[in-house]
Amino acid sequence: MAGSTMTAMRFFWRLVVSRLCLVAGFALLLAGIVQAGEPPALSVLWRDGQNGALHWRLFDDEQRDISASAQPPAQTPLGSLWKLFVFTWLSENQIKVPDYVCAAEQTDIAVALRREENAYCCPPGGAIGMEAALVRSCGLFFAPERLRNAGDATDNPAAQLIPENWRRFWQRQPHPPPWLLDVTMMRPDTLVAPESIIRALTAIPPRAREQAANVLLARVVDGNREPESAAGVARHLGGQLRVKTFSWHPPGDTDKKYGGGAGWLVDGRPVWFAGFASGQEVMARYGQTLARALAQSRPEQRANLGAPGCVLVHLFARYPLLRVEKPGGEQVADGPLTGRFVAVFAGRGAALPFFSEGEISLMTANGVPKLTARLGLDEYVARVIDREADGRETEAARALAVVIRSYLIHSATSQGNCLVIDDSSRRQRVSPSPPSDAARGAAAFTTGLVLDGFAQYHFDQSGEDRLAWTEAVAMGRAKIPWDAMLKKAYPRFVLRAMYDPVGIPCEAMPEAEQWLARAVSRWKPRLYAELPGFEPPEELPQVCRLASGSPFSEQDRGRIHLREFKGAEDQVTLAHEYLHLGLSHHPAGQDEALVERWARRLTLEMN
Repeated sequence: MAGSTMTAMRFFWRLVVSRLCLVAGFALLLAGIVQAGEPPALSVLWRDGQNGALHWRLFDDEQRDISASAQPPAQTPLGSLWKLFVFTWLSENQIKVPDYVCAAEQTDIAVALRREENAYCCPPGGAIGMEAALVRSCGLFFAPERLRNAGDATDNPAAQLIPENWRRFWQRQPHPPPWLLDVTMMRPDTLVAPESIIRALTAIPPRAREQAANVLLARVVDGNREPESAAGVARHLGGQLRVKTFSWHPPGDTDKKYGGGAGWLVDGRPVWFAGFASGQEVMARYGQTLARALAQSRPEQRANLGAPGCVLVHLFARYPLLRVEKPGGEQVADGPLTGRFVAVFAGRGAALPFFSEGEISLMTANGVPKLTARLGLDEYVARVIDREADGRETEAARALAVVIRSYLIHSATSQGNCLVIDDSSRRQRVSPSPPSDAARGAAAFTTGLVLDGFAQYHFDQSGEDRLAWTEAVAMGRAKIPWDAMLKKAYPRFVLRAMYDPVGIPCEAMPEAEQWLARAVSRWKPRLYAELPGFEPPEELPQVCRLASGSPFSEQDRGRIHLREFKGAEDQVTLAHEYLHLGLSHHPAGQDEALVERWARRLTLEMN
């Protein structure tokens, strides 16, 4: 009896211990699951530009790389990223929708929430267009219920933002994630896998992707205007990052803030990142860490999503040319030049060798040869760096690149959609040969970035609103970053995106609008009959005065921006931009030569 009792007792305690171990083990397992489910302080995901593989980098609160030991988040809220996909739908389908108008101030408690939402859009009584709405994250503009019967959708069922049209559009794109096919998922609390966001970004068509990327640079730079953000993402990534930010909370925890961004690097790689803060705070706090993570796995061939621009440079503007010849002395015929050449100058007969890949053209007028280079904007910046400074001084060259770009858009004239400037010591001196890799790097790093004032520079003399190159070199060697150099040299100016739809006010140009009204009444019959694809804007475009930069038209708002309106060339420019608006739904709108030819023909008939 005693033996059986002892056996029973042993069995009882064995059972108790095993149950305790099971409970303890389950508790540890549960704790492990909870711990594993907590996202890292910063998670970064991007697609490799060479083989298409996805890469994760995870960081803790001290910004240490914990990728080998931590688990990436399985899900993330869309937050305001849904607005990027609605923007894509509108842009790619070329659907014109009216501006969103912010209601005037009201005191009714029932509209308090709407007033708070309006704060992301415009002041009371103001209005906002599509591109500015994306930068400012104005959800009221992109709300599907507003767009269901807005603008073009009034008379065009295919332009209605309804589930059938939305689904058909995204099904035509390559490999969209399932949630992207459902317009009802376009809301901030939708939970998706970060990998599927990369798939969704890859599914955005090239034209809409480029438009969004150009616009979103303004969103990135805007977060670096406050002093506490000075060392943020712009310092470490320059103009490379083009993302829509988002802010929400992590799954299942409404007490915490969780945000980040999604979009592209300028080389075309889609990227997503997130951490425990708002999207702008994450970029400000983790700028250097983001740059370190995204510097890996760079593709050899980069598809630049930044606007390439166009600059026409009159080479050797202050030094009359005698002739252009090949190295052996053979005279060169007019036209584009490819290969090695020698420019021989009048007077002392000085000569300068240069190399052209077809971007430089020779034209002889009245026996006088002239050389003109047609360059992309960043290539122009790089050539000025090579001629005026030294790209190997990395931080100083980056600062100078921003100044060169700023000076150009304030000082150049325009010809069609190109900026025109002399190669001269009175303007900016330009290398006649392709730029060095170091100069290209400085220009590419700061692509799209300018100062919002008339910035100048000198080799060794600083002054008000003027950077001295020698001082910039000294600061760079003292480990002072490029953006801090700009803040010191130009304390009154702010670093901004060259194209910032939020920062484009409209100062009316009534004389230009009156001329255009008279011209349009005469042009319409001919354009209808002879220019395929032309559809006149429903309302006469508003013409706005442009403080600097090249004239352009806002396709989504139907506005034209001009520098001035004084003579025949300004009339041609106005006609050119009007034609772009009328051809916005037709491939002919991308044919600059065709548009310019028609603009000159129409203007000539008005005079």
